[in-house]
Amino acid sequence: MNRRTAVGVFGTLAFGAVAAAWERRALAQTVCALTPEQIEGPFYLDQARIRESITENQPGVPLQLVLQVIGTSCAAIPKAAVDVWQCDALGIYSGYEGVPVAPRHLEPVDERTFLRGTQLTDASGAVRFRTIYPGWYVGRTPHVHVKLRVGTKTATTQLYFPDDVTDAVYARAPYDRHPNRDTSNATDRFLGAVQNKSLLMWKMARDGDGYIAAATLALRTS
Repeated sequence: MNRRTAVGVFGTLAFGAVAAAWERRALAQTVCALTPEQIEGPFYLDQARIRESITENQPGVPLQLVLQVIGTSCAAIPKAAVDVWQCDALGIYSGYEGVPVAPRHLEPVDERTFLRGTQLTDASGAVRFRTIYPGWYVGRTPHVHVKLRVGTKTATTQLYFPDDVTDAVYARAPYDRHPNRDTSNATDRFLGAVQNKSLLMWKMARDGDGYIAAATLALRTS
């Protein structure tokens, strides 16, 4: 699905129909490339908070994340646990305000839980989260962390946004309180290490005052 197609689909179809269309498209393929795995990062919390809305009144540009989880045969995977976590508009992760970025996991310093959540995929392998567009912090381009669990299999990755969309969002409040981001998609050390970057890019469409971001994640389950 290219950007123009995404705009048309999201403008005319409800979420359930989008998920069904994704499944038909996926099943029609003969090869499904595995989603590249990436580091978990220092700020993951294994909370299993089952919820669709993860904003908790954090200010920012509204964003819907729509994910479909498929296997290497391109078939949808139902009942997969999908964890997402991200920073707020000013680059802060819940549980870690004031904590510097580190190369390994850190224990939280408070009990806040904004911008974190878990959903189980439906029969089409799809989930949706309501959140805000993430901000940036030193050395990283904006991204959302995703962890998938299917049975005993676990995969962790990060998904990235088109730079032109990020530039437009960051000109708005409250992102403009944190200007001069120092890293783009082209200079991010983690995204730069991935050969096929398109496998980790959200497909974007406008949604009123905000956006919808869509991605398909392929996971080896055997």
